[in-house]
Amino acid sequence: MKRMLTGLIALCFCATMLAACAAPANSSSAQASGEISSASNAGAVASSGAAAQSSASGDSAASQTAIEYWNPDSAAMRSIVEFVLASVDPSSDGFIPEEDRIAVFDMDGTLYGERFPTYFNDWLFIQRALYDDSYQAPDDLKAFAQAWEDKVLKGVPIDDFDAKEREMGPKLYEGLTPEAYAEVVRKFKAMPVWGFEGMTYGQAYFQPMVALVKYLCDNGYKVFIVSATYRDAVRVMTEGTLDEYVPAERVIGTDLLYVASGDENEDSMFYELEPDDDLVIEGRLFIKNQKTNKATVIQQEIGKLPVLAFGNSTGDFSMATYTSQNDEYGGRAYMLLCDDVERDYGDPEKAASFKKQCEENGFYTISEKDEFATLYPEGVVVKEEAQPK
Repeated sequence: MKRMLTGLIALCFCATMLAACAAPANSSSAQASGEISSASNAGAVASSGAAAQSSASGDSAASQTAIEYWNPDSAAMRSIVEFVLASVDPSSDGFIPEEDRIAVFDMDGTLYGERFPTYFNDWLFIQRALYDDSYQAPDDLKAFAQAWEDKVLKGVPIDDFDAKEREMGPKLYEGLTPEAYAEVVRKFKAMPVWGFEGMTYGQAYFQPMVALVKYLCDNGYKVFIVSATYRDAVRVMTEGTLDEYVPAERVIGTDLLYVASGDENEDSMFYELEPDDDLVIEGRLFIKNQKTNKATVIQQEIGKLPVLAFGNSTGDFSMATYTSQNDEYGGRAYMLLCDDVERDYGDPEKAASFKKQCEENGFYTISEKDEFATLYPEGVVVKEEAQPK
């Protein structure tokens, strides 16, 4: 009898389960199931499990087919999205393991505007040397800054400018600790941008490029900034905008040489740091991060070939070429064309010439004018009267 009752209970339980399996799923579970399938077909990341979780909301990064602030018909955006969707799909020939999803970005002119009226590093030097009431620059640095400003605004040439800039630039910050230097940069960030209304230097980012960084990070990419601007300046520049996606340890730039404040001979290899020593800027560069140096520092600091590179000038060609040498994953390089004369100080003739150079080298190009729905933050306008002579 007891065995019979046990069998009847088991039979009832099985019948109940069969009925539940045959019944229609509730709306939320059906939606989640359909969306997970959709995300998978679009190239969801199977290895992390994160895609399955986010796909239930219908907003999985791996199924995203557009990037914010880009024009929907942008050919460059479509090619980037296609590359990324393939790279996160384990069933695709273009799949890239997450540890190898590395993207490198130049800073000025790529992520951040560079015609304010010139590179961040350069205009900071000029402003600090000539117009900062809290700082008295040495006469030789003031004279160089004045000549530099005339070069930028009036086109007056400077003989051996590159060599002089490498020599004089770091001297403006000699003796500053990293923290003191960061405060100099933050002070400049708060200033209104030259040639524009409604924007400070801390806000002067290309909104579509910031969205691109976020898109890549959401898809398991590790993004590095590889800039000719001083590394410690870039770390401060990105605060509050890009540091969520590109932390300080992923910023690579031109390095200022630091020494111990008590090291009279400035020979760090033989000097022992004392408890009351500070690290201070010595007044020289350790390395200028441009051209081929951009490729060598990627090897030194990352140790892997990137799969995506983004730049805007011939100074980024070495980094782009190095990335394109990634035969295992089909590395790609994209170059931004500054061709927008309404929202920026674009130069269509120069952009057309640069585009031809990029195509000859096998690099993709991105047109500011044609492919960005938005450029700078909302409400920013160009001041026409500020155009350099």
